Amino acid sequence: MNAIKRERFPWMLEVTKCAPQMAIIQLDQAFRNFFAGRTRYPKFRKKGAHDRFTLANDRFQLDGCRITYGRR
Repeated sequence: MNAIKRERFPWMLEVTKCAPQMAIIQLDQAFRNFFAGRTRYPKFRKKGAHDRFTLANDRFQLDGCRITYGRR
């Protein structure tokens, strides 16, 4: 991934490295749970409905639709 991200996915350089790392970690855990028989097939959600994201090791505050990082 590191070898191709500069050329094929330049936007990845603009975000924290934790975002794609967490996605891969969570995908790995989902596959492990599925093949171990602990879960069923995924149910896909519509875009914009109940969207989720993870912020690891960062303080954040939600002000309306804007997220601010750190202290005020």
